[in-house]
Amino acid sequence: MRRGFLVGALIAALTAVGAAGSATPKLSPEDRAQVNRTLDVFVNHAVKRHNPQAAYDVVTPTLKGGMTRAQWAHGDIGVYPYPAAGRKFHEWTIQYRTKDELSVELILAPTARYRAKLGQILFNVYLHPSHGRWLVDSFMPGATFAPIGKPGVVQAARDFQANPSANTYNRADKVKPVNPPHVSAKFVVVPFAVILLVLLGLAVRGIAENIRFRRLAAAHARSVDSSPLSMPRDGAGTRTRHRP
Repeated sequence: MRRGFLVGALIAALTAVGAAGSATPKLSPEDRAQVNRTLDVFVNHAVKRHNPQAAYDVVTPTLKGGMTRAQWAHGDIGVYPYPAAGRKFHEWTIQYRTKDELSVELILAPTARYRAKLGQILFNVYLHPSHGRWLVDSFMPGATFAPIGKPGVVQAARDFQANPSANTYNRADKVKPVNPPHVSAKFVVVPFAVILLVLLGLAVRGIAENIRFRRLAAAHARSVDSSPLSMPRDGAGTRTRHRP
């Protein structure tokens, strides 16, 4: 009985731990309200680039990257720009929460002016607690969706490595097939034709030199035979008979 009770208690404890681990992290109403305020300021000013200086106090020193308030005000900041529609951005979901960090997913939609070119983007937002507030420490696109009326293709974080702007989508009408280059046949024939012409020219020159040499040799032989100083050809009729 005791052993069965212990086994049952152990199973119940493991089940409770598993349920607690899989449950969505909870935020107090105060923390949720603070996150809402931070995201409203951050998206409206830093992401939209409308008076970026107003978002300087809702980001961590890490995201500021050593920039002063005056430098941050110029808008050349390390925050992904996006023309988000709306003024309130409270529809976010918690991914995890630790003592020092809160990770949420936030989906932004473009304004009517950009709906034909841009789709929604899911952003991964990481916030750190600071003196009762939540400050944005990182803001990165996690996935993009095709614009309204376009083929339903999603780009994930890996696609941003090749396309940081996220202004194009890997749709069939945008992606051009890359074919291996083909060498034209004329570029293959031309070198062989040149080599053949060179060899033919050398052969013709050799034949002409051979003919010329033979002609010169024949002319030289005739001139020697007709000269009065030339010796008679060796033969039986020209030799002196020796008497016994």
